Amino acid sequence: MKKWERDVLMGWIVVLLVLVAHYVITVSLGNTYFAESTMNRMLWLSSFPAFLIAFLAAIFQKTNTLMLAVRRGVIWTAELVVGFSLVAWFFRAFETLFVTPGAYWVFGAVLLAPLVYLFEFRRQNRGTKAGAH
Repeated sequence: MKKWERDVLMGWIVVLLVLVAHYVITVSLGNTYFAESTMNRMLWLSSFPAFLIAFLAAIFQKTNTLMLAVRRGVIWTAELVVGFSLVAWFFRAFETLFVTPGAYWVFGAVLLAPLVYLFEFRRQNRGTKAGAH
């Protein structure tokens, strides 16, 4: 399996886990569908587990270069947009999804998580190498 194919596969796993986390948050708020009145809050709250899931995926994938971090962030975010679009279309809330600022928090969280991991990884490695001399 090629590297980018693994990134795509991991992206769909990230999407699935983010959608499950979003569903759990939605149900815990008392909604079982994309209600317009609470969608922004549900999506905003979903951005935290989305960031954590993508961050852990970046760790699992050993994201150690800027090129990998950007590629994975973009691929995973594009897949997340597709996943959320399909779910929103199914619940007839497609337009509402993209008007809601919370959606962009979720997408941004997944986009930035590999980069945050990379910069933290680099900082930690730089610190351990400097301390070893």
